[in-house]
Amino acid sequence: MKITILGSGTAVPSLERCSSSVLIQEAGTYTLVDFGYGTLRQLLKLGITYHDIDRIFFTHNHPDHVSDLIPFLFGARHRPSARKKNLEIVAGPGFREFFNALMQAFKHWLIPTDYQLTITEVDEGAKQFGRHQVVFKKVRHIEMSRGYRFENSAGKSVVLSGDTDYCSAMIELGKEADLMILDCAMPDGEKISGHLVPSLAGKLAQEAQCKTLCLTHFYPPCEMDVIGETVSGIYDGELVLAYDLMSFELGDCNAD
Repeated sequence: MKITILGSGTAVPSLERCSSSVLIQEAGTYTLVDFGYGTLRQLLKLGITYHDIDRIFFTHNHPDHVSDLIPFLFGARHRPSARKKNLEIVAGPGFREFFNALMQAFKHWLIPTDYQLTITEVDEGAKQFGRHQVVFKKVRHIEMSRGYRFENSAGKSVVLSGDTDYCSAMIELGKEADLMILDCAMPDGEKISGHLVPSLAGKLAQEAQCKTLCLTHFYPPCEMDVIGETVSGIYDGELVLAYDLMSFELGDCNAD
C-alpha cells in the first residue's frame, strides 16, 4: 500500500502546499481521500489522470477539501477521451444533498457522459470498499465530518482524520495503526475549534499508539521546528511532518 500526500496545506493559497488530499495506491487501484485545490496537478505529476481514480472519500465538504472535484468532473466529460470507468464517492451524511446542489449549480457541465457515478453516504461502522476494509467514525469538526481507517488484506493500515479536534473516535480509529495522518492546523497558542494543535495531536497519537504519525494541514503560523519539538515531547513513535508529494510504503513506513 502506497500513501502519497498530494496536498499538505489549507485554505490559504501557497506555492509550496496544495490543499488537502491523500492518494492511496494498492495493486493498480487509486483511492483519493479529499480533493482540495491543486490535487489534479499533483496527480498529473505522478502520471495519474481523471481516467484512473477508482474511488473518492471525503472527510467533509469544506472548499479546501472538495474544490478540485469540480474540474475533475468537468474534465471527465471531455471527448474524445471521456472517462469510461465508473466512479464511487463516499462521504458522511448530507454529502448527497451538497453534491446535488453542486450539479444543479453547474447545470449539465458536470454530469457524466460515459460512466456511472454513485454516492455512498456512511455514518459510523465498517465496510469493504475495493481492496480495503474501511472503518469510519464521526469526528469533531462539522456534522458531516468522518475519519477513516483503511486496512488491506495484509493487515497494513492507514488512518486519516481530515479536519478534527481531539476526540475519542480518532483514538479508536488510530489504534496501533501503521500510519496515522492528522490535521495540525495551528500552533498551540492559536488553537481554533475543530482543529488539532501540536500538543493535542501528540496526545491523540500517543493514546492511539500508532506506529507512525504524519501531521498535515498546516496554516502559515505553523513553524515546523516548534511542531516537531512539541509533538516529540508527548508522542514516542515515529513523527513525520508532511510536505506535498511525500509518500509512504506501508510495511516499513519510511517516507520518501
